[in-house]
Amino acid sequence: MSAVGWLVRASFVLASVALARPASAEPPIVEVQEVASTGSMPKGATLSHDGTRFYVTNFGQKDTKNVTIFDAHTLAIVDQLDVPGIICESALSVDGATLFISNFLRNSVMFVDLASRKVTHEVKAGQHPKILVASPDGKSVFAANWMGQSVTQIDVATATVVRTLDVGKQPRGMAMSKSGVLYVANFYGDSIDVFEGNELEKRHRIPVCKCPRHLALSPDDTTLYISCLNFSQLHAMDVASETISHRVQIGTAPKSISVSKDGRYVYSADYGESRSVSVVDTADWTARVFPIQAMDRGSGVAVTPDGTHALVTGWYDGHVYLVGFEGTGGHPEDSKRRMRRWQFSPRHADPGD
Repeated sequence: MSAVGWLVRASFVLASVALARPASAEPPIVEVQEVASTGSMPKGATLSHDGTRFYVTNFGQKDTKNVTIFDAHTLAIVDQLDVPGIICESALSVDGATLFISNFLRNSVMFVDLASRKVTHEVKAGQHPKILVASPDGKSVFAANWMGQSVTQIDVATATVVRTLDVGKQPRGMAMSKSGVLYVANFYGDSIDVFEGNELEKRHRIPVCKCPRHLALSPDDTTLYISCLNFSQLHAMDVASETISHRVQIGTAPKSISVSKDGRYVYSADYGESRSVSVVDTADWTARVFPIQAMDRGSGVAVTPDGTHALVTGWYDGHVYLVGFEGTGGHPEDSKRRMRRWQFSPRHADPGD
């Protein structure tokens, strides 16, 4: 083929690729609209079912102020829980009355009655439980045991262990479909274990990306989202075929992910040097990476029902950040002013800020 012919052919191929690519734009611009201090090493974030409260677990607080409850709109502190041990992650019961918390130090899962703010039950799990997920039918709560290479299933009604599931190396993220299929991400196993059946007796393993950290299902249970920490990507797996349908580049070392109720937006808290929260629009698979320079290592994230706001926790700086699409409320200018106080020395932030 002549040089001219090659150039014509190359131009045709490039034009064909461009035409095949859907017209798209980045998701809306994101801004920090509220900011508040919390305890040391805020790790996980959970939103109440009615959208009025955020529950933040403070991993660096031993025995005291290890769960902070925030107003979901203003980030005013509603209450703080003093729980013996070190609290890692949380999940809500289906009725919203109980907060399940994983106790990393005591190797247990605690049930907190949110009306009284008291621990009503403590159930022994495996070694160093982290991520929790409540079954959609409200009957069980599952704990991924980081050092135990296992998942503990706990009966909610009786607060007793139902069974222990063997999984891969360092299980972390979990998700459960409405039909009762449990997905477990093996962080150092580069895989996902899938459990099915009434007794979760059917199991198979899917190889995925390097260091899958967190999992979240789309509202219709057709897509499983995976935060791929080493690749700095969000992967979307088609549940029916168990194949990756989309790979989206986001901020560095994405940690936790959260999906809006309509399935449109997926947020990630980025633990790496980008110091960011990322937003992926599943309508066209575009992404926006929004740096929060005052935030030192994004850790937990919880998206509001409409998908326009999310809470992100700063692991080393001891603050939580309510981000939202530009112009959708809050006090962005005041938040900027406050963040400047610790932006250049986040690990020495004034806890009173």
